[in-house]
Amino acid sequence: MIEHHQGYTALKRYGRNSFRPIGKQPFKMIHNARAVKYDLIQQFEASTGIILPSGVKEALCTQVSPVLGKQLAILKLQIKENRK
Repeated sequence: MIEHHQGYTALKRYGRNSFRPIGKQPFKMIHNARAVKYDLIQQFEASTGIILPSGVKEALCTQVSPVLGKQLAILKLQIKENRK
């Protein structure tokens, strides 16, 4: 499983060394970054209609997430410009 959806996001200080949760808010906790990156690449392929070779996917999965997102956004813009 990649993510869990319920967890405490805010804490309130009680006393000198204790904290208690204020409320329960939904959030995502990533357990496997590679699976999330691969999912992002699959979404990119679905939105552009281009299937990337496995070597390219592996190379993209080694990138840190912010760089991967920027690269995919730039590729998508270039594809749109070339199709016009």
